Amino acid sequence: MKALIETINDMFAERLQVPAHRELVVSAVMTGFTQLQKKPVPDLLARTAKLEERVRSMTEHIALHFVNGRLVVKVAGSAEALMNELRRGSDWYAPWDRVDDHVVAAILLEPSK
Repeated sequence: MKALIETINDMFAERLQVPAHRELVVSAVMTGFTQLQKKPVPDLLARTAKLEERVRSMTEHIALHFVNGRLVVKVAGSAEALMNELRRGSDWYAPWDRVDDHVVAAILLEPSK
């Protein structure tokens, strides 16, 4: 069983090395983000663009692993801070309690060619 889990973890890592797949994850996260409730801030477009840059950077430091029989999103450094911010919300947008599920689904999808 351990060898199977390691093989699957490796497959997830390979997927996230492909630029088209990382772009799919960025697109999925930003599409989901549009559904969140936001405060009426004057620079909403600029904030959203900056968030997209952070999400794009996050895809370079994200991994999907099986841990104790469960798929989990693992991130490091500033990417971890962004995931926590998305989960808990910020001073201008509401919490997104299903962001991990959204990321997992995007990683499992095949990008269109």
